[in-house]
Amino acid sequence: MLVTGCFDYMKTSLLPFFVITTLLLLFATYTANGQENDNENWEKWLEALADFSDEDILWDEMHDQLEELAEHPININDTKREILQTIPFLNSQQVMDIVEYIDRYGPLKSKNELLSIESLDYHRRKLLSCFIVIGDKTTDSKITLSKLRKYGKHDIMGYMSIPTYTRRGDNEAYYGYPVKHWLRYNFSYGNKLRLGIVASQDAGEPFFANVNKAGYDYYSPFLMIKDTGIFETIAIGRYKVSLGMGLVINQGFFLGKQSTLMSFASPKGPTIRVHSSRSSDNWLQGAATTLNIAKWLKFTSFASYRKIDATLNKNGTVSTLLSTSYHRTKDEILRKNNTSMTLAGANLSADKNDYHAGVSFVATHIDRLLAPNKSSVYRDIYPEGHDFFNASVDYGYRRYPLMVNGETAINREGHIATLNSISFNLSRWLSMTFLQRYYSARYHSFYSNAVNDGGKVQNESGYYLGTEWKPAYDIDVNCYIDYAYFPWPRYQVSQSSHSLDACVSSKMKKGNWIFNARYRYRLRQKDNYDKSSSTPLVWTKSHRARLSVQWDNSIWTAGLQTDACTYSYDHLSKGIMLTQVIGYNMPHLSISATMKLFYTDDYNSRLYSYERAPLYCYSNSAYYGQGLRYSFMAKWKPTDSLTLTGKVGVTDYFDRSSIGSSLQQIDASSACDVELQAKWKW
Repeated sequence: MLVTGCFDYMKTSLLPFFVITTLLLLFATYTANGQENDNENWEKWLEALADFSDEDILWDEMHDQLEELAEHPININDTKREILQTIPFLNSQQVMDIVEYIDRYGPLKSKNELLSIESLDYHRRKLLSCFIVIGDKTTDSKITLSKLRKYGKHDIMGYMSIPTYTRRGDNEAYYGYPVKHWLRYNFSYGNKLRLGIVASQDAGEPFFANVNKAGYDYYSPFLMIKDTGIFETIAIGRYKVSLGMGLVINQGFFLGKQSTLMSFASPKGPTIRVHSSRSSDNWLQGAATTLNIAKWLKFTSFASYRKIDATLNKNGTVSTLLSTSYHRTKDEILRKNNTSMTLAGANLSADKNDYHAGVSFVATHIDRLLAPNKSSVYRDIYPEGHDFFNASVDYGYRRYPLMVNGETAINREGHIATLNSISFNLSRWLSMTFLQRYYSARYHSFYSNAVNDGGKVQNESGYYLGTEWKPAYDIDVNCYIDYAYFPWPRYQVSQSSHSLDACVSSKMKKGNWIFNARYRYRLRQKDNYDKSSSTPLVWTKSHRARLSVQWDNSIWTAGLQTDACTYSYDHLSKGIMLTQVIGYNMPHLSISATMKLFYTDDYNSRLYSYERAPLYCYSNSAYYGQGLRYSFMAKWKPTDSLTLTGKVGVTDYFDRSSIGSSLQQIDASSACDVELQAKWKW
């Protein structure tokens, strides 16, 4: 009955949408090409490059950073290698090739010259075009008040999300209004100076009330100055730091195993950037700086003091450090900022000729004793104490066609983590990357982030082999296989275990058409669901596949995508989702509509789908059960200074009478959100 109802719904509601979209697509093939605004269309190129179904990646962090780059593009002719290294989807070889091309042939006259840089594949070249501008090289880099007044750029942005439904907590437990909203002010002077503040409020949090007497629940001020004499970077307020390959600290991100290959195995040196997003976790507060001691030698130092949320034991010690950042109920408000963390670190980095090396350390102090509950065996490796220390050495060699990189770290107790890679270009069209990692079960760093399969830089060793093949300029084929071993028990795994992750993907562009195919197979061990069995662990198996086709002539965009998944553990779970997107893009008006029909057996066969959203509002939801998701978004620029954005999104479920659980439960089978955003720049 349920399946019949889904297809009846599809015939009455979804089929007309597909027909209309197809007719518009045919009509679009006869329209004249328009001029594409690169800086506002970077998401479609990222979609082809990244695997948004990888739930272990901090996609919201990535989205915010790339949104910042799009808002403040880099003058490719007036920048240093260190600035290009902050672009997350470029590896060190690609950065060097760009710098060497400009040094040899002079400033770029057009973005089309990026075609001459062979290490840039089609999608990375198109993505890079969204974050750069072609300008003249400046000879006077000194910042003065007159320059700031004349050339400085201001922008202020406001956003609100209005639900058309009521959650259970809105009536029973939440102290605030159900509307989510935030404000953001930013001042910039080229790539030399950035100053601003973000104020944010989640739905249900008190506003100008209770613990938020000053208004918003979350404020994030930031200031960054670049290239002022010996100081390469100065950051004050809230900021992020990445060192080496991320074993000690990495508050950036990587795009995942499938999409980066050489990129994630390629350290780019110490980087400092402002924290200007609404994320209330994974940032530092205080000051940081990078000094140019010599042309090839840099020193980076940083210090931070911040309040954090924690779950406390009865004796006042810390049971769990929290990153959810919700302060809606009485208990959540009591946990707000009840613990403080002090952190200091430094890095000395040398990069000369074909070699680079660095030494890093980070010391951390928590004012309350960290004493996690260790009643379960897998929790025995959780860190505990007041004081923590991590140090590392990173190293590397690069000369085309070879690139070797690595980092080895140690914590206060002497436990080791090491990550090493070798990349080799066998030809212009074929490259390979091999990566080895070993993370001790007792190694821990609060802000480490590196290649892993278990969700953290701890309790894992593994090997990765990836290949990128370009049989033609407009065809890319990527594949990898990754094996991991976890020596200590994990959640729902009572002893040592193994995993295997393999993926192959292909992208092809022919004229205005873009084709994408991807298949991923994962094996992971888990406790046997049959407790009477003599076999303690069994394999969980998942297959994920995606086929998509997109047509784009800069004015019109239309795409069709099919996602499928099977997952087997105690039973076989299957899922499928059809997605269709159509968009219209002109300089002062852009419109997009999305419709998704999903049908999965349960949560195990959930399917992920990325969706366009207003600026700084990342959307990548997991869909499970049976239902339909449809949304409509419009962006209008009545003037060059003002941008107005509106989005309406509806999710209809066919298999349930309520959505969510606990205080987030909605007593309806449908949920509709209205999002409004305004941006004014001058």
